Amino acid sequence: MELVDWDKRYREGFYNGATEAHSLLQRFWHTIPRGNVVDIAIGNGRNAVFLAAKGYAVSGLDTSSEALKIAREAMAEKGQNVSLILGDAGGLPFKAGSFSGVIVFYFLLRNILEEIAGLLQSGGVLVYETFLKRQNEVDRRRNPDFLLEDGELFSYFKKFEILFYEETILDVEGKKRAIVKFVGRKT
Repeated sequence: MELVDWDKRYREGFYNGATEAHSLLQRFWHTIPRGNVVDIAIGNGRNAVFLAAKGYAVSGLDTSSEALKIAREAMAEKGQNVSLILGDAGGLPFKAGSFSGVIVFYFLLRNILEEIAGLLQSGGVLVYETFLKRQNEVDRRRNPDFLLEDGELFSYFKKFEILFYEETILDVEGKKRAIVKFVGRKT
């Protein structure tokens, strides 16, 4: 599988139209303690802007300068402030224990999952949603390195109090999505 040119995808409008926060975040944002939240792989910023509007201090990290440009425009449109960081999530530039919340949507690097957990303060909440390997059975082929086995995400966060966990296949705008949704509190 070839590498994705994220700047090109954002420039070409691949993610246009996605302006509302993910439903998982809309449902569980209130479980995140007040404080600093980081959105890893912020994309167009819709989740970060949503949390900023709820009073959180939000930072967003993405490898795509085009994504951050779109996120900046979304912030201006909604009158919200999010600290945007151009960088590679493979080398997270944050101190351990510095966030009350971490959100990750449709991004996966297994080798940083422990580090992601470490970013949270005790009592902090992780909201994570991404594709399962079953995605390749129900829709277009994706790189299996970035897809999870059933039950795999849960296995990385065993020490968390599980607030919500679901593996499901959804129909989103005529396309099937095999996804896992996780909300957990660091104990």
